[in-house]
Amino acid sequence: GNRPTQVDITGLLGGEKIGLFENQEFKEQLKKEYNLSMDYRKDGSFNMVQGSTEGFDYLFPANQLALELYEKLGREYTQQDIVLNTPIVLYSRKPAVDALMEQNIVTQNNGIYYVDMKLLAELIAEGTAWADIGLPELYGNVLVDTTDPNKSNSGNMFLGLLANSLNDGQVVNKDTVDDVLSQIQKIYQQIGLMQSSSADMFNQFLKQGIGAYPIIAGYENQLLEFSKQDPETYEQVKDEIIILYPSPTVWSSHIYIALNEEAELGLKALTSENIQRIAWQEHGFRTITAGTGGVDSFNVAGVPEDITSVMPMPDIDTMQILMDSITH
Repeated sequence: GNRPTQVDITGLLGGEKIGLFENQEFKEQLKKEYNLSMDYRKDGSFNMVQGSTEGFDYLFPANQLALELYEKLGREYTQQDIVLNTPIVLYSRKPAVDALMEQNIVTQNNGIYYVDMKLLAELIAEGTAWADIGLPELYGNVLVDTTDPNKSNSGNMFLGLLANSLNDGQVVNKDTVDDVLSQIQKIYQQIGLMQSSSADMFNQFLKQGIGAYPIIAGYENQLLEFSKQDPETYEQVKDEIIILYPSPTVWSSHIYIALNEEAELGLKALTSENIQRIAWQEHGFRTITAGTGGVDSFNVAGVPEDITSVMPMPDIDTMQILMDSITH
């Protein structure tokens, strides 16, 4: 046959996609269909678009803002597109969720748990203790633990979502951001020390229980992927862990940025139906290609077929004001 010539590209990748890039079937599919190998180095979404790209063919951050920043810095690429999506979700356990349901902050619909972000943001901003809402066994105030918004994408996106929620559910911009800054600073002072990796944070949430982490912010795909990668451990914890969908939420959109023409083949491969199917069924990324299969691919309760309530993130200039306001 007339095989395309072998193409080897290397790029910078967010840690949450490493499972996919190490997947044997993923690698074989790239080789078979495109005669392509995709090597990577791990880097954070904001780091990769600001640092040196010398020697790299592509960047693959986990949000749209990274591309906005890259463009704002006047840097060049040949092609870009959203390849994968996963919503920001909250993870919690039953006693905390029950208490929030009593307050009508969490509601359940068809077995799916939704959290009213505006009400939750207000509750947190007011400095409400768990004891005040009927959970004296949980120490301190109602908070959502997140990764550091200045270092990690999931924490960054939660910061944007929280700011929008405190702004009466409207997307904050440069004119309105001042109205929420003092509340944001107060909340992040309470959160205190933050991790720099979404994966580390999720693993600690699984291991340490409700006392250490009553609620965390993360990606939907983390629990879906975990259920496939480590089914035995998942079986042990699945009845106590509840996934909560912020209403509205924000998409973590994984944008592939080709830095040269050779790397455009990577975009073609990543958007092909087989690769998109692997990304969803094995790693829990919602895909842009239709027909990659429904939520019944997973043995995970409370996952909606579609994510319908989504709001935009604040723009990059507004996010930088928010990020700067919580730098310790």
